[in-house]
Amino acid sequence: MSNNNNFNRGIFLTAAGSFWWGLIGVIYFKYIAFAGHIEVVIHRSLWTTVMLVLTSIIFSKFDKIKKVIKNIKNIFILFFSGILIFTNWAVWIYAVSTDRVIDASFGYFIMPIISIFLGFFFFNEQLTSKGKVSIGIVILSILFLILSDFDSIPWVGLIVAFSWSFL
Repeated sequence: MSNNNNFNRGIFLTAAGSFWWGLIGVIYFKYIAFAGHIEVVIHRSLWTTVMLVLTSIIFSKFDKIKKVIKNIKNIFILFFSGILIFTNWAVWIYAVSTDRVIDASFGYFIMPIISIFLGFFFFNEQLTSKGKVSIGIVILSILFLILSDFDSIPWVGLIVAFSWSFL
């Protein structure tokens, strides 16, 4: 398969995943909102663990898992990542159950630019002029949201964006 076909396939799969998560995921989480968003996230976490164990058995990956968890640094990274994922899931499901999907979508929209900024800030990655303009636009959009509705900070979107960006 050529690089162009791989690129096109990647674009298609990204669009399909975003469609699935953005439409079907919203409908599903809205349908089960009666359970409460923390309960839904706990179920989601437990069933994810079950699937991890099952796929590890099916694909014989326990040796790789043991290798990863032998290192205490890896345990810390996995713990921190788990907290960030739990936070992201909890806020997303809260947003769906309280009709704040647009707020959460704002977070997913600005997340790539925040990731670029974090790469610059923590890893001294170089910013192109387009990257600087993009970061500026995100900062302006956040300020606009805060100033246009001064009694509210777009906390749902910011938590979604930062929890995913730090992953």
